[in-house]
Amino acid sequence: MTGTVDLTPLDDPFTCALTGRQERFARRRGRISAFEPEVSVFFGHPREMTDADWVDMAALAGPGNTVGLRDCRTPAPPGWRHVETFDLVQYSGEDTERRPDPELVRLGPPDVAEMTELVTLTKPGPFLPRTVEMGVYLGYRDGDGRLLAMAGQRLRLPGWVEISAVCTHPEARGRGLARRLVAAVAQVIVDDGDLPFLHTTAENPARSLYEAMGFVLRSEVSLEIVRVPKGE
Repeated sequence: MTGTVDLTPLDDPFTCALTGRQERFARRRGRISAFEPEVSVFFGHPREMTDADWVDMAALAGPGNTVGLRDCRTPAPPGWRHVETFDLVQYSGEDTERRPDPELVRLGPPDVAEMTELVTLTKPGPFLPRTVEMGVYLGYRDGDGRLLAMAGQRLRLPGWVEISAVCTHPEARGRGLARRLVAAVAQVIVDDGDLPFLHTTAENPARSLYEAMGFVLRSEVSLEIVRVPKGE
């Protein structure tokens, strides 16, 4: 791809999405923003959190619920409990492989039960009842109509759209379905005038596939899951 590409929206994608192209899904209190509970688990927050920010985050999350903190530099206050930390990597796809695939099918709200079943089996990351509303989702069905693989769009930023929920049923692995789906979703993104990016865990073997397709490692990020005190 030629020309200058603005990478800055990728620096804080949760906040950028919630205050921009996906603001319709946002709840906000002070400097903290969050997706509606059935859409996504992610929160937008400053890297340096104040006492007021923690109070606002607790109010949005609700007592006893969990919050994902992306590269937060401020320790959680007393009473908040660390659950786990994920080491993530972010890839940008300015020149990634992309192509349409007429054998893939568009997925939507009527398919959520099947999509959730596939996500539960393969664990690509969070997928909630309304996550499908965040963008285009494509799937591959076998001759019997079973959903064997899927991928779709999650965060929408200025000039960028995230590819997410890439997963394949164990019975269908080794057939190149993930590559076809990622390439097809990337084609949709580019056709709409944006560029693709994605996140995955640092230890995910699929990283070799993404790199072979032309995705470029941009950053390493930490996602800490913490639990709000029940008394907040």
